[in-house]
Amino acid sequence: MKRIVVMLIAVVALFALSCGDDSVTPTGGTGSPYAKKDLSNRSDVLNNIEYAYNKRVMDAYNELLDDNFTFFYTEGDVGGGTPVQWGRADEVTTTSGLLAAADKIDLTIDWKDAQGTSTVQWTEETSGTETWYYTTVYYQFTIKIGNTTYIPNQGAKAQFTVRNAGTDQKPKWKLVEFRDLGGPSFAAMRVSATEPTSWGKVKALYR
Repeated sequence: MKRIVVMLIAVVALFALSCGDDSVTPTGGTGSPYAKKDLSNRSDVLNNIEYAYNKRVMDAYNELLDDNFTFFYTEGDVGGGTPVQWGRADEVTTTSGLLAAADKIDLTIDWKDAQGTSTVQWTEETSGTETWYYTTVYYQFTIKIGNTTYIPNQGAKAQFTVRNAGTDQKPKWKLVEFRDLGGPSFAAMRVSATEPTSWGKVKALYR
């Protein structure tokens, strides 16, 4: 009888622990504590790109894109059926397709220090009556699709341009331009099924 009571207590304890743990194991990323931010700061856009990719949350990526968003391909990838640039609709299609299809995604943008503080330098530019801000940063990724693992060419960079779609009192920063600058392809070496490429070229698989 005592043995039965002990077993029941153990079952109840396990049940209580499981009910109290609402953590979700991410489907991608390295397990780093990515967290979505409210886009009230310019660097929140870069943070949320990492969050959307590593946590596979397309809604978060869709939210940070400006209505007039434009993606610019790295020059070396343009040709054949690849456009020089595309707009918001194609960006949503390509990114959602990539996030859904990839077996593994680890993406890092070099925008913060070890303490998580933004280290990017923003440069102003005038666009009509607005002031936009852009920064150029390095990026790294490991994206596994089927038997192929994509990594960026060594020294790959991207330029991100943001604008305030909110107000001065309540800013809401949006990604208005994304220029994939890539990196020198001759500096990368292919190992086994690993293919050095650009960010845009991987997305274009789903255009």
